[in-house]
Amino acid sequence: MALALAFLGVVGVAFGVFLPAGLFWGGAFLLLGALFHALAEGPFAGPAQVALVLGGLLALRGKTLWDRPRLRPLGRYLAFLALLLGLFALRSLPHPGGDLPLLLTLFHAGAFLVAYLALSVGVGAGAMCALQDLRLRLAPERAVAAAPLWSLRRLERGYLRVGYVAATLGLASGMAWAFGYFGSPLSPDPKEVSVVLGWLLLTLYFLLDERLRGLLRAGLLLGAYALFLFALLGAPFLGSRHPSGLGF
Repeated sequence: MALALAFLGVVGVAFGVFLPAGLFWGGAFLLLGALFHALAEGPFAGPAQVALVLGGLLALRGKTLWDRPRLRPLGRYLAFLALLLGLFALRSLPHPGGDLPLLLTLFHAGAFLVAYLALSVGVGAGAMCALQDLRLRLAPERAVAAAPLWSLRRLERGYLRVGYVAATLGLASGMAWAFGYFGSPLSPDPKEVSVVLGWLLLTLYFLLDERLRGLLRAGLLLGAYALFLFALLGAPFLGSRHPSGLGF
């Protein structure tokens, strides 16, 4: 029960990075997971319980800061911290062994399908927006012939948010399978390493969203998407394993 609640908490906090209601529900599920774990194992029985409590409290605090526009970046920062603590708790909680159930395998595949489709549009729009912003700073007279920045920015934000949430869900379900197969949710499997690195680059992008400009902004987005593509197209040639049991 604690593992299921922790997973629901991570899902809620992942949505809460962009939708404040998700922070409330995600924080509540994390705290409920900590409560069930305490009832089963005793108070403060292991790092997972502490991570669930801290993650839940940070998510709830992030929700209150979200309603104050000037402190909204701090609220988003707390949401990312809560998400990391939730993922750490998922790693530390005991997992059932064996293969990933069929429904969870389909969920894993569906989440990454949505992630790849959304990131294809979001990364493309984001890279175009960053490079166009750089061009317009150097040659403002080219603004007439260029696509509107607000339109590209709108596409970037909308699709990147969907892709990030879907990639987080896919990564979490893949880590559940990796625990049963490798004995640890974090393994040296090429597919998992590339997905984790891509997810971290996207997280860094969202954390530094207002500060990134030009080539650095485009490079961070393209680098993250390249890692996700490598997980899909390149990792199987390096002997990577997959929750479906197939070679991809």
